[in-house]
Amino acid sequence: MNSSLIYTICSANNLYQAFALGFSLKKTNPDYRFVIGLIDKKPQTDFEYPFSVISIDELHHAPFREMSERYSIIELNCACKPVFAKYFLNYFPNTELIYMDTDIWVMNNIDEIITNLVEKDYDIILTPHITRPIGDQEEWSEKNFLNAGLYNAGFFALKKTENTIKMLDWWENRLFDRGYLDYCKGMGADQLWLNFVPLFFEKVLVEYNPGYNLAYWNLNEREISLNPAGQYMADAGYPVKFFHFSGFSPEMPNLISRHLPKTQIQRYPVLKELFNEYQRVLLENHYYFFKGIVPAYGIYTPPAKPKGLVSKLIDKGSWKVINFIENFEV
Repeated sequence: MNSSLIYTICSANNLYQAFALGFSLKKTNPDYRFVIGLIDKKPQTDFEYPFSVISIDELHHAPFREMSERYSIIELNCACKPVFAKYFLNYFPNTELIYMDTDIWVMNNIDEIITNLVEKDYDIILTPHITRPIGDQEEWSEKNFLNAGLYNAGFFALKKTENTIKMLDWWENRLFDRGYLDYCKGMGADQLWLNFVPLFFEKVLVEYNPGYNLAYWNLNEREISLNPAGQYMADAGYPVKFFHFSGFSPEMPNLISRHLPKTQIQRYPVLKELFNEYQRVLLENHYYFFKGIVPAYGIYTPPAKPKGLVSKLIDKGSWKVINFIENFEV
């Protein structure tokens, strides 16, 4: 086994995704150690956990209690990324560390990431959300990323150096009390802060390889195909390393993401089998058991009930007014 570690972070209600990520890594990159950082109490089950789980309680992180009272479940999970990163770099024998969101599905060998850290001497690797302008026909626009951030915090890679530790210290400091998801106040949880990383710190690689971090936000700019061996390729010459199923639900398998309510899988027929496989793996990993667990930490908001016809009509009318105001020329 090499000295590199891959970790993810979640509350108990997303452990089914974390297990799916782990199995995709086990299949494609068996030499990497995989650990789940749990921002929760570990649920009792009648089945064995397939991967190592370390609870936030085991880190004895003094500020956590205050953070838990301040943040929503999602904000709290995001704010703990640098906390766990420092823990793994300090107390585990690894010198390279990769973070992946639980909803990532690894499809290929990722040794190139470690090569960039070790042989090409980068300390930090980030991936941009988009690399080309977005056409007016899409459900989202470049303006979305002015709110959400230029780089996706669902993946990053680090090498243990003084420069990296400085970055993690800075990021942890900002996320202690400035990790809210509140676009109106210029807050984009953990992700928006990454805009500063290439400016504040040295040896940062912004990875433009189109096979990295394929997701709903960049599918429109990348041509996806299957080669004769059945391998997914991006822009003809780049093997897809991992797909980020952000906003995907196994209960709505034809919807690319809940963030794009009008975009169905039929738009990308080459991905249909991939989505079917991912849905199957999520269900096999106890989706219905885990999804109903109420997290022990963070401010919990129960899932919204389906809206009735009147509410939907009000929402539709409200959005028409907002759209008119935003596009009104003075």
